[in-house]
Amino acid sequence: MLLRQEIIRTLYRLGPEALGQAVFRDLELEDSEKRELLSSVCSGHHLFILGPPGSGKTSVASNLWAVLGDIEVVEGCPMNCAPAEASCPWCTDRKAHGETLRSTTLHAAQRMVKVQGSGGLMVEDLIGDLDPEAALRKGIYSPEAFLPGKLLKANRGILLIDFVDRVPERVLNVIMYAVQGGTITIGALEQNIELDTLVIATGGEDTLRGLPLDFIDNFDVVRLGYVEDEAKQARIVRSRLGRKSPNVGDKALDKAITIVNETRHHAEVARGVGTRGMIRNAEYLANLPDLKPENEDALLMAAASVSLPHRLKLAAEVDLPGKREQIIEEIVDKVTGAVRVSEELATLTKEDVLALVEEIAREDKLRKPLKYGAFDLLLRRIKRFPDTRLAQLYRDIAARLPELYPERYSTDNLDEALLQEVEDLRKEKERIHEMLERKALAKMLEFLEKEDILERTSTGWMLSQRGINMLLEKLTPRLDEGSNLYGYGKHASGKKLSLGEGRIVGTRHYRFGDKYRDISFRDTIREAIRHRRQHITREDILVNIKDIRTRMDIVLVIDVSGTMLQLEKFWFAKESAIALTLAATSYKDRVAVVSFSNLADVVVNLTTSPHKATRKLIDLELHENAFTNIGYGLSKACELLEHHPKGRAKQHVILISDGDATAPHPSPQKYALRQAANVARRGITISCICINQKSADPELMRRIAKTGKGRIYLIGAEELSTTVLEEAAAARLSGG
Repeated sequence: MLLRQEIIRTLYRLGPEALGQAVFRDLELEDSEKRELLSSVCSGHHLFILGPPGSGKTSVASNLWAVLGDIEVVEGCPMNCAPAEASCPWCTDRKAHGETLRSTTLHAAQRMVKVQGSGGLMVEDLIGDLDPEAALRKGIYSPEAFLPGKLLKANRGILLIDFVDRVPERVLNVIMYAVQGGTITIGALEQNIELDTLVIATGGEDTLRGLPLDFIDNFDVVRLGYVEDEAKQARIVRSRLGRKSPNVGDKALDKAITIVNETRHHAEVARGVGTRGMIRNAEYLANLPDLKPENEDALLMAAASVSLPHRLKLAAEVDLPGKREQIIEEIVDKVTGAVRVSEELATLTKEDVLALVEEIAREDKLRKPLKYGAFDLLLRRIKRFPDTRLAQLYRDIAARLPELYPERYSTDNLDEALLQEVEDLRKEKERIHEMLERKALAKMLEFLEKEDILERTSTGWMLSQRGINMLLEKLTPRLDEGSNLYGYGKHASGKKLSLGEGRIVGTRHYRFGDKYRDISFRDTIREAIRHRRQHITREDILVNIKDIRTRMDIVLVIDVSGTMLQLEKFWFAKESAIALTLAATSYKDRVAVVSFSNLADVVVNLTTSPHKATRKLIDLELHENAFTNIGYGLSKACELLEHHPKGRAKQHVILISDGDATAPHPSPQKYALRQAANVARRGITISCICINQKSADPELMRRIAKTGKGRIYLIGAEELSTTVLEEAAAARLSGG
C-alpha cells in the first residue's frame, strides 16, 4: 500500500475532526492553519511548515505521525519492507542466503525519522555509508557492507527535517532527487531502490529565499503565525506551567502575556516574541520566590528583562546594543502603568530627545558646559520644544519685560538720567536671561542625566553609552537613505556572495582611478547618443557598479586644523567616520581613524565596533591655529596598517581635508606626495576628499590620489558622509 493511500484511508476511517484532534491535540492553532496542514498531508504532498520562532512549527510537525497507523514490517529490515513485498537489497540478500524473514509491528510514532538541519549534515547521514569492516569481510557490493541512512529508514513513513534552511545544498540535492523520482541509488549497488517517503520540513519565515527553486517546487507551504487570542495564549501558558502556576495570579499572568503581545506591535520591532518566549517569561515569573501582589510590577520587569530582549528582531535602522532592553523596559512600563519621565519634561517626544543628542554630539563645548557656556545651545533646544513648561516659563518672563520696564521701550523725554536707567534695565534683563539660561541648563542636564543620556565627569558632562546608542539610532536612517551604507543594493535571492564575487547593480559616471574593465560600453554609447554627440567624451563614460564581497581595512585620515571649524565641516567629518564604521559592520570590514594637524594621532584603531569608534570620535577636538600636515597624516595611516596583519583584506586610505598642505616643512606639498608614494609602494591605495573652499588645493589632492591609485572628490561639507560611503564602495569594486 502506498503511503498516500494509507493516509487517505486513515482520514476516511477517523474522519477529519477526529484526525485533527489526534494530530493537533492540545496545540493552539488557527482553524485555517489546521485545515491547510491536514489537506496537504492527506494529499500525500511533501510539506514546508514555516513561521517565526516559537510559533509551534516543530511541535506540529512532530505530531503528524498521527496520520499514519501501525504496520507490519520485516524484522531487521532497515527500509521497513512489507513481509509480502520484501524487495529491498537487504531483504533480497537475506532470502538469497536461505533466511526466513520474520515480521514485526512498527508503531505509528516509530515511522517518523527526524533529521536536525545543520551545516555539518552530510549526504552519508541521509543515504548511508560503507562499513569498512563489513566491506572487507563481505565485499563492497554486499548489502551487508552498507549502513543505511535516515532517508532509507524513513521508507513507508515520514522524514522530518527541522531547520531545512540550515541544510547544505549538496544534501538538498539528494532529497530533491529522492522526492522527484521516488528512487535512490546507494553505494556500490547499481540498482535503483524505490522509496515511499513523505518529507516534512520546518524553517523560519525567510527559508524559501535561501533554497533552490527546483527544490521548493516539490513542496506545499503552510505558514504558521503567533497565537493572537489572549484566552488561547493563557491556556497554552497555564498548561505548560502545570503545578508551578499557583504562584502566578491571573492578573500577573495577563500582564505578562500583554507584555509579549506588545512586542509584536512595537513600531521599531520587525518580529516580536513568540509563544516559546511567552512560556519562558511565565516560567521565570512563576519561579521568583518573592512573587506577591505588592511587588508584582517590579517582578514583571525583572522577568521580562531576562527572558524577552534577546528574542526580539529589530528593524535594521535601530538594531543597536542596548536597544532591545530599552524597548522591553518601555513596554513593561506601559503595561504596568509606571511613569519614568518627570511631568515637566513629559512633552518631549522621542524625536526631540534624539535631535537633542545629535546636537550635543555636534557641540564639542557641551563636554565642559559651565566653563565654556552651553547656555545658548540648550536655550535653542528649549525654544524648539515649545510645549514644555520650561519653554512656557521663558516666554512668560520675556513677555513681561516690556510691561515691567516700559521705559526701556519709550523714546520720549530722553535725558541722561533716563538713559542711565534704561541701561540699568538692560543689565537687569540680561541678568534675567542669564538666570533663565542657567535654569534651562540645570533642568536639561538634570533630565539628560536622569535618563542616562549624559554622564558626569570631572570636567563636565559627556554622552553615556545609551547616548551613543541614541546618536547612532538618529544617524543610521539618514545615512542609510542617502547611500545605502555603501552596499549598493540587496540581493533578492538571499544568496550570500563569497569573497571577491560581485554583480552589477547599476552605473555611475567615470571618475579618476576607476578600472577600464568596469566601463559599461553599452550605457556609455547610450549616454553619448542621449546628448547627441558625434564622439564619446569623458562625461559620457559610465562605469558598472557592483556589490563586491571583499573585506577591507580602511583608514580615514581627517584634517583637524582650525579651518575645519567653519560651516560645521568638523562635525560632518565625524559623521562620515561614524557612517563608515556603521556600514563596515555588514561587510566585517575594519575601520580606523587618524587625525592630523601639526602632527598626527591614531584616534580609533582598526575596529569593527561603531560604538567604540563613535565614543572616541565625539571626544575628538579641533587644533585651532595649527598647520595642515597632510604628509604626516598619511605616514601615520601607513604605520597603523603595517602593525596589523593584512590577511585577505584590501588596505585603503581615505584622506579628508579642506586646505592646502601647510606643514612646518621646507616643501609641505612635496613632503605629502613623498609620503603618498611611500604608502602606495606598500600596496595601500589612497583616495582624497577635498572640501571645496578658497584655501583648498585640489591639484595637490588629485596628485596624491593619482599616486595612491585612488579617486579624487571635490565636494561641499554636507556631502561628506555620502561621499565617504560611496568611496568605500568604489574601493571595494576596484579591489582597493
